[in-house]
Amino acid sequence: MLLFFKNNSKDEQLRKSLFDFLAEMEKNMELFYVMDQRQFITSGFLTEMWPRIKDIDIIKRHDAIHKYARAMEDFNQALKVHKEYEAWYIGDVNNKTPENSRKLHALKHELDIKLKGMEALIILAGQDLEREMVQLGLLKA
Repeated sequence: MLLFFKNNSKDEQLRKSLFDFLAEMEKNMELFYVMDQRQFITSGFLTEMWPRIKDIDIIKRHDAIHKYARAMEDFNQALKVHKEYEAWYIGDVNNKTPENSRKLHALKHELDIKLKGMEALIILAGQDLEREMVQLGLLKA
């Protein structure tokens, strides 16, 4: 009887984690569309669920999901570097040199390029996750 509850609890935890990860992907798609429409990067992408689900077998077998997670983390890191450099640049008049301005512009351009590729990554990873969830009976086709 105890084994039944352990297995049931594990299945429920897996189900919840997969749905939470899918919801996070959907929110990231919304963030992408907002940033793309505004032509302004407002924030990083959500990556809270990735550490919780990355070791699940269902996730491990999908390269698209791993590419998605790496791209989100890479984008967030690039955004952090850009924001820190921008704060440093703005923080002192002596930092506002043409060379530093070019570097700030290059960091921003790098973010814009990373952002452009996000839509396809999110869609492919979401499709892989949804297919797995359909096979598990968690979603209807």
